Amino acid sequence: MAKKAKILTVCGSGIVTSSMIANKISEMLEEEGYDVTAMESNPSELETYLLRDKYDLIAYASPIDESCLNGTPALPAIGLLTGRGEDEFKEKALEILANRQ
Repeated sequence: MAKKAKILTVCGSGIVTSSMIANKISEMLEEEGYDVTAMESNPSELETYLLRDKYDLIAYASPIDESCLNGTPALPAIGLLTGRGEDEFKEKALEILANRQ
């Protein structure tokens, strides 16, 4: 049975960049045996998303208000777009997910 991961991605508009990041993370984690559910948002919607649901990880490409995270782990994900730091992101994400299972 696949492990589950619920991811929230955040970018300036909550559309294009966050969708690209969500797809990249989904591919990464599915290779590791995760069934991934990803939602996209913009920074102003972040708190609302976190009030409505629980997420295992937030990946962001725009500055976020860390005071509203309520313990949800967050990782900068701009490297997933540039190709620099993908391995480090994956390693940290897997570590976070392993501790939340």
